Amino acid sequence: MNEAERHDRVTQVFLAACELREEKRASFLNQQCAGDPELLADIETMLREDSQNPHFLATPALGEGFDIEPAEVVTGSKHPAFPVPSRIGNFKILGVLGEGGMGIVYLAEQDNPRRRVALKVIRPGARSNSVFKRFEYESHILGRLQHIGIAQVFDAGLADTESGRRPYFAMEYVKGVPLTEYAKTHALGTRDRLILMSRVCDAVHHAHQKGVIHRDLKPGNILVDESGQPKILDFGVARATDSDVQATTMRTDVGQLIGTISYMSPEQIEGDPEALDTRSDVYALGVVCYQLLAERLPYDLSNKMIYEAARVIRDEEPTPMSSVKRLFRGDVETIVHKAMEKDRERRYQSASDFSADIGHYVRDEPIVARPASAAYQLRKFARRNRLLTVSLILIFVVLVGAVIGVSLA
Repeated sequence: MNEAERHDRVTQVFLAACELREEKRASFLNQQCAGDPELLADIETMLREDSQNPHFLATPALGEGFDIEPAEVVTGSKHPAFPVPSRIGNFKILGVLGEGGMGIVYLAEQDNPRRRVALKVIRPGARSNSVFKRFEYESHILGRLQHIGIAQVFDAGLADTESGRRPYFAMEYVKGVPLTEYAKTHALGTRDRLILMSRVCDAVHHAHQKGVIHRDLKPGNILVDESGQPKILDFGVARATDSDVQATTMRTDVGQLIGTISYMSPEQIEGDPEALDTRSDVYALGVVCYQLLAERLPYDLSNKMIYEAARVIRDEEPTPMSSVKRLFRGDVETIVHKAMEKDRERRYQSASDFSADIGHYVRDEPIVARPASAAYQLRKFARRNRLLTVSLILIFVVLVGAVIGVSLA
């Protein structure tokens, strides 16, 4: 194995190991590194380093809206330890868009071609192999996504700076407003909001086809530009789903949640990365659609602790859309609630299926989704209220026995 092949092998096994629970890692590494103790040692070292810096790729690629902090402000007392450079490689730094534990996103101007970009770089001092591997992998993932509805990656590499060579990648700078804000300020009706949502679903489906789950879809991560085109941001917490590179761009420890609770699927809020698939994004799209139409969230999670919010999302049904606005009764409510089904097998199985059913409704065609049957709703009620159900059954049995006893007397 040459140096390039070894580099790829180390990256692949390391990132795959990050995705596994602690108790499963040892057997996985022994299997993958069999006969190569040096490879095993390198990856174990990277995993130890990674456990000390788990939040690097939680850095947003772009913030909600565009409240840009100019460079002259950021270099002041607010961030004295990390002054903003005037340039990074072929990019002139104009300000700061966002930052996290290990990464910073600058508003920058590229020299050639001349354009504004969102430039994401590792902070000075973050030099561990694990951080570099994750950064390299994130730029690789984002580079696979080529869709008008997803913020584009233009360039990636290493740049010489005053603090040494630092990895970067340059993304499309989207000047727009969050999805729900756009719909409200433009007074969009239900039909136009659904068409906008369908375009978002199409972009997410493209990412899924490329083997990427977003994991944090919400209106703040879906900006609509001046032309009315929605753009999905922040694939920085995305997870690869394909078998060739089974990995995550952000470590998920047991109990650590990635994303925004109000938009999490029941399986995602459990904090188990192995339980996630593309249908978790479908659920989040359902919540976004609900909020886009009803102008409120399906659950009231205000003033609730995380464990209580998790219980609500797992066990309680969302507020019916028809109780918010009667005009949603029927197909619209059925479509949105199917996307938000707690049982993954009952959801739309892809973002494309969700988009297609929206299209059916918009074109006055029969939709695929069907309301849950009375028997199914009764089974769900019984599972949520086991003690009450058992008590009712016992009461029923006693009453039947009493009736039989009286009739035989």
